Amino acid sequence: MGGYAVLDTETTGFTADDRVIEIGLVLLGDDLSRQGTWETLVNPQRGVGPTHVHRLRQADVADAPLFAQAAGPLAARLAGRVLVGHNLAFDRRMLNQEYRRLGLGQPLGPGFSLDTLNLARRLRLSPTRSYTLDHLCQVLAIDRAGAHAALDDALATADLFVLATRRLSPPASSSRPVDTATESAVGRWPELHALAEAATWPRTTEAPFVARPRRR
Repeated sequence: MGGYAVLDTETTGFTADDRVIEIGLVLLGDDLSRQGTWETLVNPQRGVGPTHVHRLRQADVADAPLFAQAAGPLAARLAGRVLVGHNLAFDRRMLNQEYRRLGLGQPLGPGFSLDTLNLARRLRLSPTRSYTLDHLCQVLAIDRAGAHAALDDALATADLFVLATRRLSPPASSSRPVDTATESAVGRWPELHALAEAATWPRTTEAPFVARPRRR
């Protein structure tokens, strides 16, 4: 399949006992063209946590699918793709906790991941010490539809990823300047793509699943 899966989650908190309550994905091709988006709320089977941050109430997730129902469709969309996120270690940890609760291991490995937080720091995209997604979107004039909504954050992160890739030097195999995001993505990070293609994703039993997007 190849390409990239730009990922964001909203959660009930930050600990090992907390749960994922929303998942947003932006799927990009190897050339960084947008192939689609996917989002769903998730019923955490507990309180939703800081509503003032993610703006989700208990009623919003009451009829949402359980993670056990979303696990298979999510894995199918991530399989074969390099994972991308802003402070991705957090989202990866929270999703791995959910898979582990189902006895499905920790499929989101660090070996095939790219963190736009690290890319932004490497490229010094911020004139200050702040590299939050909000701040970078302001500095770089990236459209920000709604902070702390999983798909909106994933869309902003995808735009940041494309911009950062455009500013990276060309791959070592290239003998000519690269000045577009599309060209600079081709042939970059071959090791990550190889690891993504070789990664094993859990097989889940077929559970009824209907995505439940956030109301806007």
